[in-house]
Amino acid sequence: MDRAAQQAPRGGENSAANSMTAQENILAQITRLLEDGAMPRSACSGSLLRTLRPLLHAAVVVEERSGGGRRLVVRDVAALQEFSRRHFPDSAGTAGLSSRAAGVARFRDSKTFASDTPEIVSVRAWSEKALLKHGQPTGAAVATAQYGVFSFLLAGAEHYTLRGACALVENPAVFTQFENFQLPVGLVVYGHGRASKRFVDWLSIMTSPDFQLLHLPDYDPVGLTEFERLRARLGNRVRLHAPHDLDQQFASFSNRTLIKNVNSQSMLANLRRTASPEVRHVVALIDCHNAGLEQEALLLHG
Repeated sequence: MDRAAQQAPRGGENSAANSMTAQENILAQITRLLEDGAMPRSACSGSLLRTLRPLLHAAVVVEERSGGGRRLVVRDVAALQEFSRRHFPDSAGTAGLSSRAAGVARFRDSKTFASDTPEIVSVRAWSEKALLKHGQPTGAAVATAQYGVFSFLLAGAEHYTLRGACALVENPAVFTQFENFQLPVGLVVYGHGRASKRFVDWLSIMTSPDFQLLHLPDYDPVGLTEFERLRARLGNRVRLHAPHDLDQQFASFSNRTLIKNVNSQSMLANLRRTASPEVRHVVALIDCHNAGLEQEALLLHG
């Protein structure tokens, strides 16, 4: 980290502070404390005080009165420098590493920086026309037949395009047994629960006029909210899968715990105002049974 990044936020630098991660902010404050020898307690974040707790107990840093307030004062500079080196080692040598590796090297936390790790997209395909790269078949159907799955990195995903009728599912059980549904799609994508923004961005740039996405979520507030999120980006190119016997599946397998928590109730209230007839149909079933339905139930009537 360069000197500019290490300077603590002062005066009009609040916007820079807001762009820092929590760990970077702690390091900036420790750097300021080392440079100035003291800093007002009011300028210390709660995270900094928690980090410095052992040093406060050891009197390496002390808190004392200063005018009408209080401040932290460094009593043992060498000990604070060693503490800083140990907790925030020099970032030299992290060039070229992924953000997660650099986070571990720099702050002992892989989640310090926004992830730049390419997302893995896994599909199962039955038509070589469903997934193209640079306009040519990828061999996804052959890989599915031989190995059960085909995967690629979302980095450079503009080279990959979906064509025709495709499906998106939330969980691995439905993904690996998708053939049981005998739905007219050439490919199914594993969505890992809530699809990432990068993945939705990729879906939104599909240009093939015949591209359609059939969404199979959990039939609960979270799953329906995810469908609404996809609909907001893809418009009529995405449809909600609602099998003809969905009401019977609700009657047999629905689960009240899926709508119990406050967040689910809030989502459900919003979904009742949707303009989508597909969603309204499922919301009516949720209200009728006072419960949601996990998508694995679809396999029980396959």
